[in-house]
Amino acid sequence: MALNRDATDGVQSVHVQVEDPAEIDSLFDGAIVYAKGARMLVMVRALLGDDALRKGLKAYFAAHQYGNATGADLWAALGDASGLDVGAIMNSWLEQPGYPVVTAAVKNGQLTLSQQQFFVGDGQDKGRLWQIPLNSNYDAAPEIFKDQTVTVGDYAELRRTNGKPFRVNVGNDSHFIVKYDETLLNDILKDAGALDAISQLQILQDQRLLAEGRQISYADVVPLLPQFAASERAVVTTALYQVASNLRKFVSPESAEEKQLQAFFNKLSADQVARLGWTAKAGESNDDQLTRPYVLSAALYAQNQTAIADAHALFTANADKLAELPADTRGFILANEIKHFGNEALFDKLLAAYRATADASYKSDIRGALTGTPDAALITKLIGQFEDADTIKPQDLRGWFRGVLTNEKGEQAAWDWIRNEWQWLEKTVGGDMEFTTYITVITGIFRTPERLAEFKTFFEPKLPTPGLTREITMDIKVITSRVSLIQAEETAVNKAIAAENN
Repeated sequence: MALNRDATDGVQSVHVQVEDPAEIDSLFDGAIVYAKGARMLVMVRALLGDDALRKGLKAYFAAHQYGNATGADLWAALGDASGLDVGAIMNSWLEQPGYPVVTAAVKNGQLTLSQQQFFVGDGQDKGRLWQIPLNSNYDAAPEIFKDQTVTVGDYAELRRTNGKPFRVNVGNDSHFIVKYDETLLNDILKDAGALDAISQLQILQDQRLLAEGRQISYADVVPLLPQFAASERAVVTTALYQVASNLRKFVSPESAEEKQLQAFFNKLSADQVARLGWTAKAGESNDDQLTRPYVLSAALYAQNQTAIADAHALFTANADKLAELPADTRGFILANEIKHFGNEALFDKLLAAYRATADASYKSDIRGALTGTPDAALITKLIGQFEDADTIKPQDLRGWFRGVLTNEKGEQAAWDWIRNEWQWLEKTVGGDMEFTTYITVITGIFRTPERLAEFKTFFEPKLPTPGLTREITMDIKVITSRVSLIQAEETAVNKAIAAENN
């Protein structure tokens, strides 16, 4: 069997060759549908169900084996198998840009749904509509939501009848964001701990995206995080700390506000650190192994003195065999040592180890540790190695640059270096496809009006440079949007963080 793609976006033309009809059954779990990413196939599978999807795929491959087919042929086969107008549904997703946010709200006692295009940053609402598989837990809600708004019914009555809070996108299979109003979200969160891991993940993901899109405030997200801090599922803790890490843009290094945020991180992570510790336990779950790095990272940012001391003890006990430390915690142990107990001798020892080892994971851990040093002299020494290919290969330089730029003690030095050495960098890696990602790295870190002005001063004259125009234009918008978000919300966010600590 072979599937040969002939398309630039979506399912346009696919050549299907099936040499053995028995292969059709094996296509079910491994079928490749060239749509807007694998999430479209996930959505289709959730909408149709396994039986209808299997039946439709069988009919599609049987009808078009050894021939050409279009996306419309696939949707028609799936529609015949399911009784749904799959073509109309999928065209609403594939033939227009973006994706929607569905707002669920109780207005005058009535449960209402509305949809609009979701944006982060600048965006112009053009009234686009999608045919959205709602996957609701209420039968009264439409299976396919295709209108601008719809009224489902009296919420109090629906709530009594169904015996549970109203939800859509149950299973998180559909490609849209859900925005619940305060009434509905509070109803869901009354028993947040009883929600399955995917539902908890979905809430955290949606809240983060809504906050980034300025549809809600990050201040509203802060009180939600402690409700998920005790989860023992890695998908939840990963989402939790992704949201929590986004709060760091609202505080200045070493400020009173950052101290409050560190205390909040400690509140989120302390019990998990005590439960998991620094080393793996016999019989622990895979979720525990995946969660440990997130909570340890949070504890170290929180300046948890027990975590700092434990990491130092592990470093001391393994000082002569650092490469043998567990890979999931080694980076944190090295970074902790450099930050709190480092000196030039340790710096030189780790830099020598970086040069000597062929272990890519160990190299990455050393890089993360060294670029986090708070010592200005050592930062200068490290930047002096940026153009030494015997120490830092050009293909690895971006990671070193990013590490120093992310370090609040090294941000200025790294920014000065790239501006002073731009011609060298362009000559050294300018022909590489990753060259523009140096600009992307800077964009991901800058968040103040002053840095935005400096970014524009340096990069706007380079707009005519082939290959850089689009990147620079987009990145100016990204930083501008972030600066605007911070200016609008930092007071409220920091107030919410302080309230959670009291």
